[in-house]
Amino acid sequence: MSPREPRRAPAARIATFLLLVVAAVLGAMQPAYAAPRQPDADYLNAAHQLNLTTIGAAQAAKTQGRTACVRRAAARIERDHRKLAAQELEVARRFGIKLATEPSTAQRQQLNAVASKAGTSGYDPAWLALQRQLHQQYLTLIDGPLPKAASPAVESVANAARPVVQMDLRMVAGPCRAETGTPTVPTGDGGQVAAAEQARTRAALVLFGIGVLLLLVGKKVPVRRRLLGVAAVALALAMVFGKPPGNTGEVPQAGAIADSEAAVPPVKLAMPGFLEATVTPVATARDGELQVPRSTADVGWWAAGAAPGSAGGTVLLAGHVDTARGRGVFAALSQVPVGARVAVTDGDGDDHWYRIVARRTYQQDALPADLFRGAAKPRLALVTCTGSYDRLKQRYSQNLVLYGVPLD
Repeated sequence: MSPREPRRAPAARIATFLLLVVAAVLGAMQPAYAAPRQPDADYLNAAHQLNLTTIGAAQAAKTQGRTACVRRAAARIERDHRKLAAQELEVARRFGIKLATEPSTAQRQQLNAVASKAGTSGYDPAWLALQRQLHQQYLTLIDGPLPKAASPAVESVANAARPVVQMDLRMVAGPCRAETGTPTVPTGDGGQVAAAEQARTRAALVLFGIGVLLLLVGKKVPVRRRLLGVAAVALALAMVFGKPPGNTGEVPQAGAIADSEAAVPPVKLAMPGFLEATVTPVATARDGELQVPRSTADVGWWAAGAAPGSAGGTVLLAGHVDTARGRGVFAALSQVPVGARVAVTDGDGDDHWYRIVARRTYQQDALPADLFRGAAKPRLALVTCTGSYDRLKQRYSQNLVLYGVPLD
């Protein structure tokens, strides 16, 4: 052994150590997605083939449907299921899962059977029957064991699909019933927030009246009394004019409807200093109202819209301002200022940050349709109730919408 060889050993060990450090750093820079489980692949492939079949049938019915109702229902179903399919593809891409690219042999035979009736009076009934079957199979898959055994991201995709599939099933469950119009968002049926605002206004009027009396009644007003009067008037004015601002900021424009709304569904919302809540996927009921979660502590996500992190679309989150059980999760939404930061966490654990840039008040039956139908650029919309409260109808007159844009 030469005299120099012992000196090389420390250098070799240092070089090896440095290589290990570099490898660790490079590894940390890669996306940290867990290895997929078999239920992930099984669920995603089964759901994706159902979506491909549903989309194929809907595409054909947009032109082959004999009635306007079937054609409208087909267009709605195609749009909804393209979003569901896009979510599946996004999660599959993250996990390195290869999904089927076409329906199964049995599903293709079903499509062909319906297509063979094109131009006849039997087409619409056959198409409706196929859609009922596909949607029922989808719900059975969602409620089965696969999503529960899958990873959190895949489970969130399955949970998000449920209300959309249920909503679309109602259109084809019996005679065709294509839902039209913009959904309404009734997020308050308790009236406590409106009552508190009325009490605040009455108290301000009383204070103002007391202040005026202290300042004006009597020929000579003592200094102490004058100071009390000024303080009462000032407090009354602060209570009146210290309310949250009205419409302010510039609403992010919707523009053309985006096709890039694929992302993992949200599971949590946080507004530092204001609230933290679980997010539940929701859709519309038969009456066209958004089915906001029953729990006053949860927020509903419009599952037929965009998810956080998508390249386009509106992430719409709605929460109660109050209910008969008390104040709701969005009771403080009116106090959130423009410029506030909001974090929406998706089912894969990623946080997506937004900055509030505008606030608007709309009549409850006149919400902008683009809140539900996509947007060219990504944006956030937080929706609750405001305005006067009708105790007979148990609902508020208006909706408050806070708009946000992504920070990441």
